[in-house]
Amino acid sequence: MWISSRFFVIFLLLHLDTTCSEPFEAHLRGPGFVMEPPGRVEFSNSSGGWLDCSASGSPQPTVDWVHADGSAVTEIHGVRRVLRNGTLVLMPFAAAAYHQDVHNTIYRCIASNSVGRIVSRDVQVRAVVAQAYKVDVEVLSASRGCTAILRCVVPTFVKELVRVVSWVHEPAIYIYPSLQGDGKFHLLPTGELLIHNLQESDESQSFRCRSMHRLTRQVVVSSPTRLRINSHRGIISPSVVEHTAHVQVSQDEGAVLLCVAQGCPSPEYSWFTHNGAGPLPVLSGPRVRLLGPILAIEAVTGEDSGVYKCTAGNVGGEASAELRLTVATPIQVEISPNVLSVHMGGTAEFRCLVTSNGSPVGMQNILWYKDGRQLPSSGRVEDTLVVPRVSRENRGMYQCVVRRPEGDTFQATAELQLGDAPPVLLYSFIEQTLQPGPAVSLKCSAAGNPTPQISWTLDGFPLPSNGRFMIGQYITVHGDVISHVNISHVMVEDGGEYACIAENRAGRVQHAARLNIYGLPYIRLIPKVTAVSGETLNLKCPVAGYPIEEIHWERGGRELPDDIRQRVQPDGSLTISPVQKNSDSGVYTCWARNKQGHSARRSGEVTVIVPPSIEPFAFQEGLAEGMRTRTVCGVSRGDPPLKLIWLKDGDPLPDLLGANVTMLDQYSSLLSIPSLSATHSGEYTCVAKNPAAEIKYTALLQVKVPPRWIVEPVDANVERNRHIMLHCQAQGVPTPSIVWKKATGSKSGEYEEVRERPFTKLLGNGSLLLQHVKEDREGFYLCQANNGIGTGIGKVIQLKVNSSPYFSSTSRSVMVKKGDTALLQCAVSGDKPINIVWLRSGKNTLNPSTNYKISVKQEATPDGVSAELQIRTVDATDSGPYFCRASNLYGNDQQLVQLQVQEPPLPPSVLEAAMISSRSVNIKWQPKTMGTGDVTKYLVEFREADPLFVEQWQQIEVKDPPMFNALIENLKPATRYAFRVIAEGSAGRSAPSQELIVRTEPQRPAGPPLSLSARPLSSTELLISWVAPLPELRHGDIQGYNVGYKLSSSGNTAYNFTSVAGDYDGGNGELLLSGLAKFARYNVVVQAFNQVGPGPLSEPTGAQTMEDVPSRPPEDVRCAALSSQSLQVSWQPPPIYHTNGLLQGYKLIFEPIIDDIQPSKDEVESRKTTALTMVLTGLRKYTNYSIQVLAHTRMGDGVVSKPLFCHSEEDVPEAPADIKVVSSSSQSLYISWLPPNEPNGVITKYSLYTRVVNGREELNNEKRSLPSQQAYYEAKGLHPHMEYQFWVTASTRVGEGKSSRVSSQITTNRVPARIISFGGSVVRPWRSTVTLPCTAVGKPKREWFKSDVALRQGGMHNSQLLDSGDLIISSLQLADGGNYSCQVDNGIGTDRLTHTLVVQVPPTAPVLYVTSATSSSILMHWKCGFTGNAPITGYTLFYRRTNGNTDEMQLSRHASSHELKGLVCGSTYQIHLSAQNKVGTSPTSTMLHVRTQGQSPGHPASTALLAPNSTSLLVRLHSWPDNGCPLLYFVLQYRAVTEDPDAEWVLVSNALKPQRRIVVNNLTPSTLYQLRMEAHNVAGISQADFTFVTLTKDGDPPPPEIVHRGHRGQTTVIFANMNLLIPSIAAVSGMFCTIIMVIVCYRHMLKNAQPHAEQANHIQKESLENRANSEAAQRERYYATIHKVSMQNNDKIPETSEDISPYATFQLSEAGGNMSQPHHGGPANTLLHSFMYHERALAEGCSSPPPAASKNRRRHSRKTEPESEESESDQDQLTSSRTESSNQHEGKIKHNSSLIQHFPNHNISITYL
Repeated sequence: MWISSRFFVIFLLLHLDTTCSEPFEAHLRGPGFVMEPPGRVEFSNSSGGWLDCSASGSPQPTVDWVHADGSAVTEIHGVRRVLRNGTLVLMPFAAAAYHQDVHNTIYRCIASNSVGRIVSRDVQVRAVVAQAYKVDVEVLSASRGCTAILRCVVPTFVKELVRVVSWVHEPAIYIYPSLQGDGKFHLLPTGELLIHNLQESDESQSFRCRSMHRLTRQVVVSSPTRLRINSHRGIISPSVVEHTAHVQVSQDEGAVLLCVAQGCPSPEYSWFTHNGAGPLPVLSGPRVRLLGPILAIEAVTGEDSGVYKCTAGNVGGEASAELRLTVATPIQVEISPNVLSVHMGGTAEFRCLVTSNGSPVGMQNILWYKDGRQLPSSGRVEDTLVVPRVSRENRGMYQCVVRRPEGDTFQATAELQLGDAPPVLLYSFIEQTLQPGPAVSLKCSAAGNPTPQISWTLDGFPLPSNGRFMIGQYITVHGDVISHVNISHVMVEDGGEYACIAENRAGRVQHAARLNIYGLPYIRLIPKVTAVSGETLNLKCPVAGYPIEEIHWERGGRELPDDIRQRVQPDGSLTISPVQKNSDSGVYTCWARNKQGHSARRSGEVTVIVPPSIEPFAFQEGLAEGMRTRTVCGVSRGDPPLKLIWLKDGDPLPDLLGANVTMLDQYSSLLSIPSLSATHSGEYTCVAKNPAAEIKYTALLQVKVPPRWIVEPVDANVERNRHIMLHCQAQGVPTPSIVWKKATGSKSGEYEEVRERPFTKLLGNGSLLLQHVKEDREGFYLCQANNGIGTGIGKVIQLKVNSSPYFSSTSRSVMVKKGDTALLQCAVSGDKPINIVWLRSGKNTLNPSTNYKISVKQEATPDGVSAELQIRTVDATDSGPYFCRASNLYGNDQQLVQLQVQEPPLPPSVLEAAMISSRSVNIKWQPKTMGTGDVTKYLVEFREADPLFVEQWQQIEVKDPPMFNALIENLKPATRYAFRVIAEGSAGRSAPSQELIVRTEPQRPAGPPLSLSARPLSSTELLISWVAPLPELRHGDIQGYNVGYKLSSSGNTAYNFTSVAGDYDGGNGELLLSGLAKFARYNVVVQAFNQVGPGPLSEPTGAQTMEDVPSRPPEDVRCAALSSQSLQVSWQPPPIYHTNGLLQGYKLIFEPIIDDIQPSKDEVESRKTTALTMVLTGLRKYTNYSIQVLAHTRMGDGVVSKPLFCHSEEDVPEAPADIKVVSSSSQSLYISWLPPNEPNGVITKYSLYTRVVNGREELNNEKRSLPSQQAYYEAKGLHPHMEYQFWVTASTRVGEGKSSRVSSQITTNRVPARIISFGGSVVRPWRSTVTLPCTAVGKPKREWFKSDVALRQGGMHNSQLLDSGDLIISSLQLADGGNYSCQVDNGIGTDRLTHTLVVQVPPTAPVLYVTSATSSSILMHWKCGFTGNAPITGYTLFYRRTNGNTDEMQLSRHASSHELKGLVCGSTYQIHLSAQNKVGTSPTSTMLHVRTQGQSPGHPASTALLAPNSTSLLVRLHSWPDNGCPLLYFVLQYRAVTEDPDAEWVLVSNALKPQRRIVVNNLTPSTLYQLRMEAHNVAGISQADFTFVTLTKDGDPPPPEIVHRGHRGQTTVIFANMNLLIPSIAAVSGMFCTIIMVIVCYRHMLKNAQPHAEQANHIQKESLENRANSEAAQRERYYATIHKVSMQNNDKIPETSEDISPYATFQLSEAGGNMSQPHHGGPANTLLHSFMYHERALAEGCSSPPPAASKNRRRHSRKTEPESEESESDQDQLTSSRTESSNQHEGKIKHNSSLIQHFPNHNISITYL
């Protein structure tokens, strides 16, 4: 009993809780922030700070604070408090009490209730400890007329907390930030002060910077600073000295783009935007102001973002800078939907909508949170969160958090609610069979939403109401409901079918099972049952007892069923379907019986009622307000009692509705509405119900309602530049549309519709949002609402713009003559009344009652007030700043009026030339007064300063003071002028200033160079030559030329320029352009320049570089096998920029990859074609080929492509190489064979054919297939004394090949000795092991021979004879190669077999010799030695410069020569070569020491080098011979020759780059000088001393005594130093030895050159011709063009003298047939002979005569260009028409003695002309 009581108590409590919670859950609402804390909070330690956070929801959420790691924020006494309203307070603290985790950390606010919880954005809290600081002023000076920048420099530790509030213009003029520009002064919002139009008077003015700490409000003022003005002469092109590269502002703020440039004259500014397809000029507008170097934009929007370009230009050029403006637009975050109800098991989907100004924003960094915890990214797809299979755990609050790169975050919340879910049984009871007596508990558990209710039945009827039955029910924490039925002391009558039914508004589910209690049949009382007509009736017989044998039903004494609608189910229940009222009403009896015959009976009554049915009804269309309507709800059938009720929108009719309901009879109800209104619209439902059912029918009533105001628009006021929302909302049926209009004139005038545009937004609720309101928005606005019902409604409102006072400009200036009356006026706009106050210097109020000189008046204007201040009889003390201060109810503003009192001017001073040119002079001066108001203009007077003729003064006016300069033009070049300046004011002119004497400068050349020509020298070089401009167009000494060139095919219009020094005398010029593109056409222009600048460009001339070989191989080389003997190769041409000419075709190089002992000479093949594909035929079958392709022009072959390997296809094999058949017994034969020499594929099998022959008759034929690895077969069981014939074929996957020869054998009883193995060549690498087989039949005796010498066991230390007869040789060496024979004998027969063993070893060293050398390359050949019985796979070339690192280079196995390029001139290189085969690498060849051509610089002739003038010396550097190695630089110094031998040298340059000429200036006329020069190249240094005498001041020859001083010093210098004498003796000795060697070599050549007299005479003739021109060639030669000789392995020395090239070195063949071929090992293997053209008269060298000419005469040349002969010509010889003239006096001294003395190598010589 205690169990039942406990369950009963639990049931009551939980049932009470469930019923009470249902209405409460219907009103639950998740938390939402009402006030979310900002993302960043900063405060001072002296003030403290606080963070507000509040939220709403149902129930009211609680607000808590947490740290970034989620830990709770607690109170700290005296430091931090958390108030009950959710505010977090951070109290003021001392500096020592600063805590990092409190005052510089991240906080979050959390709002939570029973629905869920949400978390705020991160709040970065930063407490700043107040510190003292100072500010300084940084001045960016500028030129006069330009803009200076003053920047307030704030210490770094407070920079982000301090802003500039104003600047002070001493003594008391305050300058405040502005976007509009303030005339001369402009303070930017960023704090920089700009001072425009700088003048000298600004240098005396002082400025101070005022800054404010935005947390402590502390104001700090800098110390005064003065300006600095840069003084420039002449024209200076602008340069941007300051610009804001990146400006970032928020939307609706003002932006300032700064771009300050300096130049002379002051630059003009242009602004462009690059936000579209191209640059567009920025135009001034309502929001955009162009203020010179400033672009100011008010109230920026997102469309203003982008790249801007400012351009500053003057006559000298222009400069530009790019600036980027970034506008941070606020974003709005919303989750759609914000409340989502989903059934359990369904899918929830939230979308995070991110917009800015109503437009979607691209992908952002989106994070999703659920109840304050971040969700994993697996559930997020871009901006959508999907929650599949929703369960109870998923309901709650969801947040979308958007974090921008700038760091700020935005978030939105949404609530996920569980929708209705039908019940689901989680647990149910089972069927039980019990004896009476024990207690029984039945349990059911269900889940659903809302929480389901569980009820119980027994056999379809309620449970018995007695004390033994107890029902309990409770709800788990997960929302599941659990219900129990407890039966104490179960009895027989408790048996039956128990059912638990779980039901909620979404559905129902039930479970039933029997409880069987052993006992006699017992039927419980059957209650009265009501059935519904037309439906199914299921009657269960409430029988108890167990077991029951049968159950029967009766009615009226008849056993059922007696109708087709009746059926008795197996469980004894009676089913009637469908039920009929007249037939099925009555009393039904059920009886039950067990097997023993015991039975029980019970009867029950069934009543059938008919459910109601409603006739359809509807309301008429077109009903409007004020009309009446009625409708009738009639029930066409249904049993009483009937009840009819009316509902509106699902609820009972409210009393205020005014609807009447009248029951016409018990089956009809009339609904009438006498006067319709908008509230009557809705759905009306008629509900008819009786005990059988409840039926509903709904009709829609829509009342057309004209618009009426929900929010009626009203008049509004707004301050200027603020936003305002004009509200207008209306309702009606249908929903009315809202249209706004604005009056174009008066209130009763015309109205124009207001449309969406920038700063005008039409909201969806009908409101009109006006942003940044200006006066033009003021006026009358009409809001109209219309829905087609009636005429609509409208309301006119007036919008007034409340404007604080403002001026059109922040400053203006007034100039008044001394003694006159000054009128200071200011016009202010704004709302009236406006109060005007005048102040002097910003602080002293001017009052007419206290100052008799002033009077004040003002008058109203349509836009505001106009004020005037009069100051009578002004003098200098009245000058200064005056302020017109205006104020009204909405604010105040002031305008600066600068008063300047003019006085008679003083004459200008400090007259100087700022710029002097050939035809103009820019004169500048300084006024003697500080102000500029006393001067209205300046008069500049000038005339030629000719002492013989005095001209009248010419005059120009300068009418734009304070520009204290003037440009006087149209002057004569190189002429002296006198200038003076007169100031003119209102009182008259000043006295003239002091005169300034100026000489005009030369002018840049006015004509281009003439006779421009360009011709190619090679594929990368063009020689450009020209003639100087006409003398009358030079306008000065030509200092040099600018040579411009560009590709003709390029779209670029700009030329690449290089400068060439001139000769100062108008001579010709030339330039070698190198490093050009090959086979490309160039356009070339030339311009001359002097000390002033460049002249005009010449007309372009064109030239094309020569062709060359392609520098890239063909691309995309591909290969495909077509058959066993053909391959198809395809490729694409080289890139067009690397063809370097017109492609003549392609060459295909291919060779098989064969592992032979020696490759065949003809294996490497090449074929030419002009197509891009080629089919190679006649190839080896089933062979791997290496394929390379190159392109060629008419200049030769290009770069070859990388090897491509391609395999031909398989084919049927050739016949097996050999076959043997021997008798192994009387009835068996042994057959062996060799594989085919050309298998043409992979052998898959062998076919052995057998034929038995008896005489000429074939008795049998047999074929047998054998595996591919088997090369023998023993045929057994043969007939004796029969002839057997055998032959073999091999097969590949293609098919069967040819058959071997037929071998026959007769079986015999006697078996002679026969060898079944095969001999032949055996190739093995050294140090390996080889087995030589000798398998035999007939049990013979074996003997092995090597080259007919018998081998015994142990006879060779590395050989072994096996019992099987095989010979094994290990550790093979080259000496082990040879013929090995095996002989067998058994007395019946004998046989012999021979193996040829070839041992492969590494190759021997190749023979290397040098063919020729140039200044930067070495050409070498080699011959391969012993290959080691294996093909050569490649060569490795080693080379290094003396004392340098060794480099190595891999070369092809086909190569026999190579040219090393890019070497250092005049240097010795060590070169050696090694070869490789597959076994190893050879030793290196003999080390060769080869020197590249070229020597240290020579010495020029004095007369060719120097040309002295009166005060200068012209040094012709190009005349210095380089001896084959280009010059790097010169060292040049000089000194005057005096009695002091230790006089100091004057260094001109210690690193003078090679150029044509240089002028040494500042020399003294008629003076003896000593010049010392050093020339440096990579080969060495050459030093020479020269003496020269300058001309007199008038250009005449110097006095004779100075020249004689040079003569007297000659002897002293030569013999004063032994260091000069010893080299002279050595030089003479060397020359003598050289002559002797020439004679000896000449005789030797005559002795051996008889067969070749013609060739020798030809060589001698060429040598004499070259000697005749050697001196001229040496002076001008820079480079030598070398003809290189290509020698292959079989090439001989060139056969004729034409084939011998300069600087060519050869290795000679046998002389007279007796010279042996060189070997790689000896030190004297390479005999080198050189045939060279020398610059000096030297012998051509000793050499043996060349061999006799053969019949097939061949010439070998490495010339790669058809016109390369031109490259042998010296560059300066090509321009021999060049003239050289030092100056205009040079012609006077050509008949005199030379004034130049030359001391090369310290050997002094004086030369006379």
